[in-house]
Amino acid sequence: MNQESVMILKIRMESGPSRRMLLQALDSCGSSFHVVHSPAITQQSGDREDAPWEWITFGPPDAQFATKLQERFINKNAKIFRSKSVKKWQDRLNACGITTELSGRVSSNAGTYLRRFVVRVFHLKALQILPLGKAGILPPWSSEDESDTPSVLWRRLESTAVRTLYALDLDMGELVISAGEEGKFTVEEISVTPDMRGVGTADLFANAMAEMLMNLSQLPVGRELLIGMDPEFLLYDHSRSRVIPASRYLNRQGEAGCDSLRIQGQLLFPLAELRPAPAREPREMMIHLLHAFRIAGVAITDEGLFWQAGGMPQQGFPLGGHLHFSGIPLSAELLRSLDNYLALLVSVLEDKRSFRRRPRYGFLGDFRLQAYGGFEYRTLPSFLISPLVTKGVVALSRLIAENVETLTARPLQDDRIYFAFYAGQQDAIRNILNPLIEDITSVESYSRYENYIAPFLEAVLSGRTWDESTDIKRHWKI
Repeated sequence: MNQESVMILKIRMESGPSRRMLLQALDSCGSSFHVVHSPAITQQSGDREDAPWEWITFGPPDAQFATKLQERFINKNAKIFRSKSVKKWQDRLNACGITTELSGRVSSNAGTYLRRFVVRVFHLKALQILPLGKAGILPPWSSEDESDTPSVLWRRLESTAVRTLYALDLDMGELVISAGEEGKFTVEEISVTPDMRGVGTADLFANAMAEMLMNLSQLPVGRELLIGMDPEFLLYDHSRSRVIPASRYLNRQGEAGCDSLRIQGQLLFPLAELRPAPAREPREMMIHLLHAFRIAGVAITDEGLFWQAGGMPQQGFPLGGHLHFSGIPLSAELLRSLDNYLALLVSVLEDKRSFRRRPRYGFLGDFRLQAYGGFEYRTLPSFLISPLVTKGVVALSRLIAENVETLTARPLQDDRIYFAFYAGQQDAIRNILNPLIEDITSVESYSRYENYIAPFLEAVLSGRTWDESTDIKRHWKI
């Protein structure tokens, strides 16, 4: 980032001992960033603060001299969260598939085997997971409380905690989660202010904030933004009214392969999946996708089979349209932009059958880190339903990734729109699309992708939905 433009973090916290501990840790974490005490910067946080809320500004020591500040907010909506009732939190979480018991009482049918944990989260990652002892008292600090190699339990607790805070439009917090029988995880308590008083806790948060600021301040040298995908489809035999396992024709690996799904406790490979090479531009991505389609067409020798896409063309077989990003840091704001400017638009095109996929699959903000250094956005259904939809999704995802700072509308913060997404209430979503589309078409780089995005937006506004029973082979001329 050039000298004139400086990236800073603005962290909203309640005053008290945890805030004081964090301030000390931020100034002593050994990074090139420090707490910025300039009143001119501290007061540029968008709204006035009322006790007990205060902003912490964290950035380069010379931030006050920069001609342009790029701000990233942590827990900007903490006050809104606090203003809502526990029932509203619970309703929002239940809508996206998170089990809650926020009354503070554990359900009487929770089973005889129950473990409880404190999970402390910062920006899409669990920094600390500690077991709770009797009466909610933390056991003595031990190096065994943390793990350098996350276990299945750690990952499940982390996923539940991150999903919970994201659904409540929070970036940082502390949760109490119970792990019961049959893998059931229940959120019992949520706090927007993690308890920083434990040994090393404030340092964990300070180091995570410094790492986030470093990642957002500069992309890795020589890395370009790449887009990839691995959308799925089903093979369906109409004459016998049954799904044919893709593993009959495709290997698990390769550009066109099969993917797993657990059915009645068994791990099977019924789904076909296309894994085209990533690309810099949408047109290049489509060329790679057509190549993968041709490979699948050669391998799947039964021409009478229907190839079906969408969200759930056949009951019990959810399909995903996962998008891959590399060369850009994962951030909660990028996920929120994808949710509001892409997932909402796709949702009004979906067949009614597609909504059966949610909330177990396709929940908002669903992501997975990848070994290549990027991440996978997993909210969308399989967009292979037609070339028009696929082109629109690919081009719009690229445009959003390039313009996160510009595409800032968040209609999903409104509970009505949030619930409408999960319930498949498309008319409610259509009523709020015009401002989103105006934002998209006003972006400077829109003309670069207009040939792909404009027909997609026209379909979004048409009121029509796709048909998941159709054979996509004819749309793709396979």
